[in-house]
Amino acid sequence: MADGAKGSRVRSEKVKGFDFVRSAIADYPAPTRALLAFCYFVVYVVGRILWPTTIENEGALLAETRDHGRMIVMNHTSMVEPVVFVTRMWRKGVLVRPIYKLDFEKVAIVRWFFRRMGGIPIDRGSADLGAIRAAKDALQRGECILVYPEGTRIKSDDQNIKVHGGFAMIAQMAKADVIPTAVVGAADPYHTRRTRRRTPVIAHDAPISFSSLDAKGRKAQMNAMEQAAMSQVYALRDDLRARHPGLW
Repeated sequence: MADGAKGSRVRSEKVKGFDFVRSAIADYPAPTRALLAFCYFVVYVVGRILWPTTIENEGALLAETRDHGRMIVMNHTSMVEPVVFVTRMWRKGVLVRPIYKLDFEKVAIVRWFFRRMGGIPIDRGSADLGAIRAAKDALQRGECILVYPEGTRIKSDDQNIKVHGGFAMIAQMAKADVIPTAVVGAADPYHTRRTRRRTPVIAHDAPISFSSLDAKGRKAQMNAMEQAAMSQVYALRDDLRARHPGLW
């Protein structure tokens, strides 16, 4: 069996007839929704203490997400930022489902937990139709999708970056806008103290719609969206660095 086919089969496995990846979080079994709410609340409280985070232009994401979700693309520096961001948005009434690498599911308990917390695993080494459909359906239901196109944590400006542009295809299929988002301060760039208190700052830009792009045809629009969104992510990141020089 090809890797892609195997990955799709793994992702669509059902527990007593229920598929956590393809289903809406609102439709999760009651015990799972209770577990998610408990875990999110605990992490939210801990995050407010350990990683007090400022989110700028929060309204760009909070507005008009009830009927249709939005694709959020962000630079990636630490495991802190997705935890803080997803739980913060949950407290605001916005469900954000992060896409994560299938590699994390090599440990059974991680697979069990991540899926019940709303995560969508993706096999980046194949045309993962199962994950693509799951993300598209989530957007169309009104859930937001969080993607890190860099694919890994970027710890230095000298690090080689390969941007994965699949987010544009998913957004196009779902007819969803893309929100460029940037973060600084979630990691300790100086590596001075392991217990250094982190104070992340996250900023959103205005949503980008496909209709606003100067491109015609599906492929041209996907390429234009990928370039426009990532250019804005890095512009936001550089602006945050300039205004918060002690955080990066």
